[in-house]
Order: sequence, then C-alpha cells, then structure tokens
Amino acid sequence: MTKLKMMAAVAGLALASAAAPASAADFVLNLSSTGSGSGAYRNYTFQLDGKTVNARATAWSTNSATSTTVYDANLGVWAEGLGVLNDRETNTGNVHTIDNQDGLDFVLLQFDTAVTLSKLTTSPFQISNSIDSDAYVAWGNASNAWNQSLGLNNTSYNKLAAMLDGNTTLVGDNTKSTRTISGATASNLWLVGAAIGGGPDGKIDGFKLSNVTVSSAVPEPATWMMMIGGFAMVGAAVRRRKGVTTGAAVA
Repeated sequence: MTKLKMMAAVAGLALASAAAPASAADFVLNLSSTGSGSGAYRNYTFQLDGKTVNARATAWSTNSATSTTVYDANLGVWAEGLGVLNDRETNTGNVHTIDNQDGLDFVLLQFDTAVTLSKLTTSPFQISNSIDSDAYVAWGNASNAWNQSLGLNNTSYNKLAAMLDGNTTLVGDNTKSTRTISGATASNLWLVGAAIGGGPDGKIDGFKLSNVTVSSAVPEPATWMMMIGGFAMVGAAVRRRKGVTTGAAVA
C-alpha cells in the first residue's frame, strides 16, 4: 500500500469516528416537570448543541383493541410522566396511563428538527391484574410544523403509518426503567405507545412516559474539526505525492 493510500485510510478512520453517534450531544427531556399547556397538547423548548429545539406532545388512542381508527385523547401530566385518557375511560383504575387494555394508547412527539430518541424512561402502573410496561416506539418524518395538527383525528391508522419509517418494541417489566432505543434514525416525528397486542408476553401494559433522551442529528463542533482535519491530511498527502512525481520526471 502506498503512503498516499495509507494516509487516506487513516483520514477515513478519523471521519468514521467523527461521524459516530456517540459524539452527538444528549439532552434528557423531563416530560412532567417542564413544558406548558395541558389537555390537548404540551409544548417543550430546550437547548441541544447550542440551538433551541421545540417539541409538542399529543395523546391518541384507537377505539378498541382491533380497530385501526385513530382518535385524539386527553394528554395527562402527572409527577410520574405523561399519560393518555381516551373517551372510553374514566380517571380511575390507572387507565389514565399509556395502556393497551381497550385499544392502543400512544403519545406523539413532534419536533421542529430531526432528532434521535436514544432512550426513554417509563413508570409502570397496574391495569386489571397486570403490571407490565412493554412499549412500542416508531419514528418518521412529517411535513407539518412541530406545532401544527397532523389531521389524524377519526382517520385510519394507515395515515399515520405512512409517515413512519421504522419501529421497535421495548420489553419492560413491573419496575420503573430506562431503556435504549436501538436502530432508530433521526426524525421529527416519534410515537411512544403501549405494545401492540400486549407485546411479547401478551400482558396488558400500562405506564406513564417520564422522560426521553434526545440526541442531536448534527455533529458537534469538535466533530467538524476532526472531519476537516481528515480532509486536510488527504490534501497534504496528494500535494506531496505530486511533488515527488514531478521531481522524478525532471531528473
């Protein structure tokens, strides 16, 4: 391998390291003790990588376990986190949680920029005879502004599904826990709901969404410096290579 190729390879490794997600800044967004608004939505504003990020949380539910029709619901804010109360429920028996007892409750988070949710923290509550917190997470991109309605009320879930690019199910248990969301890509629309079909164990799931860890999709300044340095190494190697070749020709 020539010196030029070796240096290019080193620069490439530097670029790859610089682009690694670990270099992105993280912000833990507490969903219960911050934000403003209640009932229909809750707005949040925070700083990420020195930039202001806006987000809105809204509550949704299907009208039965087998229905694919989506309805807006009441977004509750408690010390343990966000919960969903749909029209078929009363504020008793812990059904003000994000649960899948008589349908599928979920929260939508709309951001004004593409971000990655790398972790979420949930607090489980007993629903009927079950205490479980399997969660369904999906992500995608909406063309609507972060504080603009998505027009989903009384529509097919397929309309929402068309905006989503990926999803995963996070296995939970009967204790408050923080779980990592693997394989997600930077998106401006995130769905966090109770597991579809009761998740892998088939139990009724019910929890409140306490917080999410938001990761920036934009490299930090240090990352840009590493990338520029890598390009500079390649440029210097090319110049030296040309100098050696020219000198040999004159001789």
